Amino acid sequence: MIRNFKALGLALVAVLAMSAVVASAAQAVPSFTASSYPAFATGSNTIGGETFTTPGGTVQCDSHYKVEKYRTTTTEGLPSPGSSTVTVTPEYTDCVAFGFLGASVKMNSCDYEFHATSKIAEGHYNHHIFIRCTGAPITIVAGTCEVTVGEQSLSSVTTQNNVDGSVTVKPNVTGITMNVVKDGFGCPFAGTGHQTGSFHGEVKVSRVGGGSISVSGS
Repeated sequence: MIRNFKALGLALVAVLAMSAVVASAAQAVPSFTASSYPAFATGSNTIGGETFTTPGGTVQCDSHYKVEKYRTTTTEGLPSPGSSTVTVTPEYTDCVAFGFLGASVKMNSCDYEFHATSKIAEGHYNHHIFIRCTGAPITIVAGTCEVTVGEQSLSSVTTQNNVDGSVTVKPNVTGITMNVVKDGFGCPFAGTGHQTGSFHGEVKVSRVGGGSISVSGS
């Protein structure tokens, strides 16, 4: 009986130790935070601030980002402290793509889902990004070209907390899978089918109505 109690005690110690490790790992994941809740944030860029580079040329637009919904809770706005995930809804206008003016980039059913992963330095963090789509993929139409970008996991994105309470987001994303659906006369692609591209740029995201947002944790 004593031997059984000792075995049970050792098992309990092991469980508690494992729980401590799991809790420590959970605390180590950086999280998106705000000065108060609920919180909403937005960012924008003029053409040239971000570039999607493909084998058929580049795509540049005026962009507007709304950080107003995320998939880990039922409340819209930046998540309460502790969430490492936030969903960003972009809108692209006045686009130039593959050498054609008047191009369009439609998100359709897709959003960008950011996951904070690690701390680089004080106020600087790494993230990976998911393109999440519930239906139709992102569609880029320019002249005789049409390209779609579907759901996928990508890296890397970095963020920097700013003294004015905003966050600078810097995507340096490579290996983006895209599908050239149409490659008509004058379109610079070398045929249809799956190809890869990259996305680079910088955007400053600020809290709507004042206050601060940031990424924190170790």
